[in-house]
Amino acid sequence: MIAMGPEQYSRQLVVDVLRHAGWPELADEASRTLPDPVDVTHLEAWAMQHGFSFEDVKDRFGSSSGSA
Repeated sequence: MIAMGPEQYSRQLVVDVLRHAGWPELADEASRTLPDPVDVTHLEAWAMQHGFSFEDVKDRFGSSSGSA
């Protein structure tokens, strides 16, 4: 829910955003496979492998982040 640093997100934030976006299967996979915390570069690479940009999803749903 809270970003771990300017270039990292908590795994739970990622899971919550994906669930909110209507992708429970991706949320479950993120929960199993992503490190905690996950850095932005790793997260974007993971998202691209699944056909989306995490930043686009996060921005759409207004999730909080530590990136100031």
